[in-house]
Amino acid sequence: MSSNTPVSSRIIRYSFFVLLLFIAVAVIYSVKVLAIPLAVSILLAFLFQPLVNLIEARGINRLLVITLIFAVTGGLVAVAAFFVVPGLVSEGRNLAKNLPQYDNFLQKSLGSLRDVVAAKFPAVTVPDFYQLIKDKLAGSTGAILKSIPAIAGNLLYIVSLLTLIPVFTFFFLADGYLIKKAMLRLTPNRYFEMFVLLFSRIADSVQCFIRGQLIDALAVGILTSIGLSLIGLPYSIVIGIIAGLGNLIPYLGPVIGFVPAFFVLIVSPEGLSVIGFVKIAVVFVIVQFLEGTFVYPIAVGKSVNLHPLVVIVGVATGGQLAGVIGMILVIPVISIVKVTVEVVFFYLRRYSIL
Repeated sequence: MSSNTPVSSRIIRYSFFVLLLFIAVAVIYSVKVLAIPLAVSILLAFLFQPLVNLIEARGINRLLVITLIFAVTGGLVAVAAFFVVPGLVSEGRNLAKNLPQYDNFLQKSLGSLRDVVAAKFPAVTVPDFYQLIKDKLAGSTGAILKSIPAIAGNLLYIVSLLTLIPVFTFFFLADGYLIKKAMLRLTPNRYFEMFVLLFSRIADSVQCFIRGQLIDALAVGILTSIGLSLIGLPYSIVIGIIAGLGNLIPYLGPVIGFVPAFFVLIVSPEGLSVIGFVKIAVVFVIVQFLEGTFVYPIAVGKSVNLHPLVVIVGVATGGQLAGVIGMILVIPVISIVKVTVEVVFFYLRRYSIL
């Protein structure tokens, strides 16, 4: 009877943890609308936690440290907006001013394309591409106008969710260690060392990845804006911001930045030319070379160390589940799963369970 007691105790303990896991998943699913704000807040807390701990170790109150970090971060965002927003407004005005010109250029280009196709394939009925696009846009505009009340409601809803991110982040930074302590108290003594190592490995991996990705995206955005402005391409700031944000999505970043640059080249007064295309291509090749050779290895390094196939499948899955946000968040999630599996299997072998 006594020989069965440890086995029974172990089964009960494992069953309890599995039950807790299912309850946690069920709760998250029932309030899945909060999943993204919670995930973003946890990642931000991972990002700022080392700085908070470092300053707190010098004898400064933790809540005061967090408040100061929030204030400094908000100030930096405001300063960046002060310098960037005027350029964005100016480029937006230029875009609105040049829309009729772009419309005429598009009409002529699509008309020429239609004539070429009709001449090459006389037996084929070639549609009026410009009119098709115009009708499609008109229908889309009407649908958008009809759905403005719903869109406004959704925007307010999204804004209200976004306001939860700093609130959640603040409490994760202030009381996150209490959550960790509570989880460790529930951990059996036999696996205490494993859970401590697991928390440490996850924190290191996620912190390095987030910090590196943000630095990488900022560098790509700045380099792209500078490069495109040097070759005289309009809207270089907007395209640089798009390229930087797009770079947060693995393997799709260069495409996300190149497409709007190519479109601007097409509708520019000079129109599409081999020289213009080569200039843009050279800018993006140089930016990707600098990013891949210097920025990424230093900023991100081997913090994640995932196989490219895993990254591609993960990005596609994240996009299906949660759109663009899912494509950005899926890599740290996969990293957490990878670290967890590595640590758990190491200790299972160490304890001769496997």
